[in-house]
Formats: sequence, C-alpha cells, structure tokens
Amino acid sequence: MTGVAHAVAGRVKNRLLPEGLALRRLPCGIGAGARMEIDFRHQTKLFLGLYEIEVNRYIRELCPPSGGCFDVGGQAGYDALVLAGLTTGPVVSIDCDPDSTARMRRVFASNPRYADRLSVIEATIARSADGSGHRLALDDIAYSPEGFVPDFIKIDIDGGEVDALAGAGRLLRDRRPHLIVETHSPRLESDCAGILRDAGYAPTVVNQRSWFKDLRPPPHNRWLIARGAPRS
Repeated sequence: MTGVAHAVAGRVKNRLLPEGLALRRLPCGIGAGARMEIDFRHQTKLFLGLYEIEVNRYIRELCPPSGGCFDVGGQAGYDALVLAGLTTGPVVSIDCDPDSTARMRRVFASNPRYADRLSVIEATIARSADGSGHRLALDDIAYSPEGFVPDFIKIDIDGGEVDALAGAGRLLRDRRPHLIVETHSPRLESDCAGILRDAGYAPTVVNQRSWFKDLRPPPHNRWLIARGAPRS
C-alpha cells in the first residue's frame, strides 16, 4: 500500500471507528477472544488479527501446549495474551516502560481465563543484572527462585535483541527454548544469528509481507526463527 493509500485509509478509518482507548474483545486472528485496550488510531490491524501475521504460524508451531513462555518487550500485552491462549503454562511479559507495564497489568486482569498464568516484570533486559532490579538478564529471570525456565521466548525490544540473547547463555545452552527474535538492522540480525548459531541453533529469516504491511519506521525489520529442543 502506498503512502497516499495509507493516508486515505487512515482518514476513512478515523471517521468510521470509535475514538479513544477502550477495552475491546479481539474478534478474529490468533488472539481472538482476548480482551485488550485498543485505540483504533494505531491498533486497527491488531484488532482485526492482521498484526505481524508473518510469524503467526511459527508462534502456533513453537509455543508448547503446556510449557512456559517469555514475551520480551511486552508493550500492550498482545503477544503475552496470544501465548497464554496457546499454552496452559505460565507466561511472563517483560517491558522497561512503566506505562506499558501498568497497561499490561490492567489488560491481564481483564482476561480472567488467563490472569492466573500471566505476570509482568518491569525491567530493562541486558547482558547482566546491575543489582538494582531495573536491569536484568534473561538468565536472572529464568533461574531466580520465583521464576521459571521457559520453553519459548519471543523478543521484540527495538535494538536490544543482541543484549537479550547475550544474557541468556545458560538458557540457550541448557534449556534450548524455541525463539522468535525481531531484528531491527542488518548488523543486529547478523549478531543475533551468530549468537544463536554459536549456541547450536540454525536460525532462519522471515521477511515482512509485501501486502498491507504494518507501518514500521526502521528500514530493516525481520524475524529470526530458531527451533530449539526444550526439555520440560
């Protein structure tokens, strides 16, 4: 869709759809039935089940029916809700933004069939912890007394993906979870793929769809799919 077509579609959408942020049940797509706070100015494709559909089949394939999941870069909570609908295990969503974590807590509480399996951590994911609790490595979260070791990890943290993987060495070596990693530059993609290959994975690349694309500011935005062998 061209820039002009996007602009026209946006004007039509703003005239026809309700304004403002409100709790709405998703009617279709991989997250159908979940309730989210939706603002149609920015989240119409998500509401209609068209958000990041390039990776939906891999999420369905790799999310274990009874395993635990990490959603790294939780934002509005969509991926965590999708994962909670695909597994009976625990799902933790991690984000560094207080507004996002507050929103996720509200949204998760509004989904009672998942609420007892969903949790939120407010922290920056890094190569190692800084002792304050504000910067954590994925290994710190997984192997903490109150944590769990995941079988599936989805990472989307806009430039922090290398640090996230670098801080998950024990997880990648010992648990070998499945991963989907969104990458935001050719260098980041290459570095992430290198970490995964060094850990024994054989990552493959998924490109953005060519039709009705999501609006993504970075010129490079793709996903690495890494099939592991989690041992529950």
